[in-house]
Amino acid sequence: MSQVETLAEYEDEELQEMPSLEHGAIGIRLGRYLDMYVEEKGLGLVCNSQTTYRFVGQKPTRLPDLSFVSRERLPVRIDQNADFAPDLAVEVLSKGDDVSEIDQKILQYQRSGVRLVWVIHPAIQVVDVYRLQDGLKLQRLLPDDELDGESVIPGFRLKVSRLFELPNAPKLEDRI
Repeated sequence: MSQVETLAEYEDEELQEMPSLEHGAIGIRLGRYLDMYVEEKGLGLVCNSQTTYRFVGQKPTRLPDLSFVSRERLPVRIDQNADFAPDLAVEVLSKGDDVSEIDQKILQYQRSGVRLVWVIHPAIQVVDVYRLQDGLKLQRLLPDDELDGESVIPGFRLKVSRLFELPNAPKLEDRI
């Protein structure tokens, strides 16, 4: 086997572990809805997956797929990494995600003061909601349910199915 073939095989394995088009599209879709609402209401700042936050415990810095920081908690200058945890952290699961790693993230988010965590499951088209006051107890939202910003993003509501209405996305019945 040539070095070029080996490199191509390695790159294919790496790409399989990277987030899919669907993962990125769901993140940007939710981000668009959140950002429009947050901007209109002057509630704070919605950030993408490139934003670094400081968390307590192991892996002190993490980059949620999407996050929100309320206006009251924003630093005077935002041209720096956040040395705090966001108010909302969103994780969009990918095929290769380790469930125990996701559970560790949620626990770390909560220990760091993240008030609301949404874990989006594209494969089964549901969203798990974790609230700081509830600990690791989750509420599973089905496609006909609505995401609710609760006291973190007051008044924000979005039907879960809207996240998964993407061109060429497999239908739920085809995934199961």
